[in-house]
Amino acid sequence: MTVLQILPCSVSQLLSASKASSDTFALSDLEFNQVSVVGVVRELAPFVKYVQYCLDDMTGPPLTVRQWMNSEDCTPLGFASPGSYVKVIGSLRSSTGERSLQAKHIRVITDLNEITSHMLQVVHAHMQVFKKQKFDVNMNITAVPSEDSPSVQGQVLHVIRSGSVRDIGIGFNELQSQLDFLSIKDIKSSLTSLMDQGFVYHTIDESHFKSTDP
Repeated sequence: MTVLQILPCSVSQLLSASKASSDTFALSDLEFNQVSVVGVVRELAPFVKYVQYCLDDMTGPPLTVRQWMNSEDCTPLGFASPGSYVKVIGSLRSSTGERSLQAKHIRVITDLNEITSHMLQVVHAHMQVFKKQKFDVNMNITAVPSEDSPSVQGQVLHVIRSGSVRDIGIGFNELQSQLDFLSIKDIKSSLTSLMDQGFVYHTIDESHFKSTDP
């Protein structure tokens, strides 16, 4: 079984991961010790020895995150107020059937582009692990549109992948030109579906696209 030290994850994946040993969990054949998650703090509850957060990334039910106090002065290593977006690195724990994250590091996010960047890292990491399996916006496994398929989505994805060798990807006008036998409505509908499923994303603006798996 492959073991990864820090795995970018969504909350829904952490809640559905299987237990591999007393202190590790696994997704398929990938065993992980630590994870990174990004979400918004919904609630904050201070206790004597730790601070408890309720972290929500909108992919599933909120996850409990606990950050232990500094043993010397009884202060937390960091502080995040409700409503702020944070990146958490820590270890998944399970006690009496409840999953929680024991935080080793919590950092408040000031650049919201980090949220998008994290989700792309999640998609990329799991595509490398699960190869031909893909994930939807909640990081659940979904079917992959085949480039060999005569479906509109398959043809749109094929052209986008061909243009993904460039940093900016492929523009909508060029995409439409190469798929001139398809209607604009069908192309736009396919793009929306492919982006919702995590196969395609915007680059420099909303008219340029790249595949998450060139």
